[in-house]
Amino acid sequence: MRPGKSVHDDATTWTLEGRSISAIQQSAALRIALVWHHAGKTERRLLSPDMPLVVGRTVPATLCIDDRTLSREHARFLLSRGRVWVDDLGSKNGTFLDGRRVSRAGIAVGDEVVLGSVALRVQAFGVGGDSLDLEGEEKLLRRVEDELTRARHFRRPFALLHVRMTAAVTAEGWIHAVRACLQPVHRVALYGTCAAQVLLPEAGAEEASRIARAIAASFVASDARLLVGLALYPDAGSSADEVFAAAREAARHASSERPVACGPAATSVLVREEPAEGGIIAGQRMREVIETVRRVGASRIPVILHGETGTGKEVLARMIHESGPRKGQRMVRVNCGAIPKDLVESTLFGHERGAFTGALQQQKGVFEEADGGTVFLDEIGELPPPAQAALLRVLESGAFSRVGSSREIEVDVRVVAATHRDLEAMAASGAFRADLYYRLGGVVIDIPPLRDRKDEIEPLARHFLRVASAANDRPVEGITPEALALLGAYEWPGNVRELRNVIERAVVVTPGALVGVEDLAPRVRSAVRGEAERTPDPERDPALGRAPSDPAALRPTPSALEDAPLDGGQVRGKVQQYEAKLLQDMLESAGWNRTEAARRLGIPVRTLSYRMKVLGVKRPSSR
Repeated sequence: MRPGKSVHDDATTWTLEGRSISAIQQSAALRIALVWHHAGKTERRLLSPDMPLVVGRTVPATLCIDDRTLSREHARFLLSRGRVWVDDLGSKNGTFLDGRRVSRAGIAVGDEVVLGSVALRVQAFGVGGDSLDLEGEEKLLRRVEDELTRARHFRRPFALLHVRMTAAVTAEGWIHAVRACLQPVHRVALYGTCAAQVLLPEAGAEEASRIARAIAASFVASDARLLVGLALYPDAGSSADEVFAAAREAARHASSERPVACGPAATSVLVREEPAEGGIIAGQRMREVIETVRRVGASRIPVILHGETGTGKEVLARMIHESGPRKGQRMVRVNCGAIPKDLVESTLFGHERGAFTGALQQQKGVFEEADGGTVFLDEIGELPPPAQAALLRVLESGAFSRVGSSREIEVDVRVVAATHRDLEAMAASGAFRADLYYRLGGVVIDIPPLRDRKDEIEPLARHFLRVASAANDRPVEGITPEALALLGAYEWPGNVRELRNVIERAVVVTPGALVGVEDLAPRVRSAVRGEAERTPDPERDPALGRAPSDPAALRPTPSALEDAPLDGGQVRGKVQQYEAKLLQDMLESAGWNRTEAARRLGIPVRTLSYRMKVLGVKRPSSR
């Protein structure tokens, strides 16, 4: 390829500096290219290993795109050791990844980098030039969060697969095999070099199991094969972190004899007989919480654990159980928010054969299974009103009837409930039974979020690193000081569970013995203020228009929106201004309570936090 010339889209052949691509990358794991749309054409350019590619408006750039928002030499891309890096070369209008301006960043297959107003996507291609249609991890995360919102609203299922290769094999062959088993609506993202994650929207248990079995059978070599972990909503959890963790955990239990491992089945109850892995690593604030937990453990008083998703409510519930006289009995956990509304009472109290369509045999419920032990009701705030009334009766009388029966069954159980909602406010508004709240809340324990427990982040990260290194058979020994500083600066909307997922992901993708800054997820790297919140400078290049740095300036007038020209970059800016105003208005109406604002918007708290960071929406400082 001669300098200054771009490559037009060609389904079968590419050339680079006059040489055939197959001659350059015959043995490469994946053929990685930049793809962009400009002047009505979709074009692409292969990245050759260890050969820098400079993108700019004109020579001396190696890839020239005639766009006035680009500098002459805007950014340099480099494919090295299976990773793509982008370096901004002092451009006027900046290089952006996931909405934040960067000077240097590692980018994944499926990620989009914006230079000025030109968006370039990193894509993987096969030998024949066909796209493998892979997405970036962050984009897949946002898709799962969106799918969770839709699934909750429309009461529809979906599934997530974690596909892992048992030995080091070039990715192209097995990724092709995985893709051949999927439909265009299914989304795939690489997870390190020997694994992938697959989102199956609207897929129920039967369809997801069929696809998982097809993937497991699609690639078998002499010393390697594909193993699949399957997580189904709603059983896998109610947050994206829980669903991803469930799929990975299931994949760890898959084997050559059983290549597909599933999470808990659709109305099953998760029962654990052992303490949660690793126990609790506690700083000053958590030590106070643990002291309260141990004091109430010896009694029978009901307890409500209140805290954000991922703060460790289940671990503390286990500690309450183990601290009292019932520790030799079972603790049965049920996620109230993951059970279909028409099956809640059957799940909690059991049913008789023929009690309803599909009740083919008698079934014990949670309270009967836990007789003599503890029932842990997670997400108690999601319990529908009829089940609330039945639960209140059990708490008051110690007796209940199975669905379809009038015979009373007496049980002796202790109830520990958990929620991220404000049950007291819900009781005051009538959304939750006040008498049930007072019956459950003999003791209410508030668990602080991880962002308020900064002293725990480093020891937790090192603990999760040791666990992930052993589980993934990776010789990762530690975390660099720079990466630890980023972990400490991040707000952790997903709390301890999100930290664990971030560390495991870093262990899988790092090429060295230490987890560095570029091994962390992009949302964590964006915690660096100087890099994360800079915006293009319109004074240096008027082609971009004015980009206000003050969030208050992001409030558009109706006429400004109506008069927006149909230029891609400017329309995108107007949409972002409107979104920023919508978020700010909702946050103000909710008293800047992110959990409440996210509930009103119908989106996960993590998504709200991410969009606030991208759009620069901040709580005004009080005088």
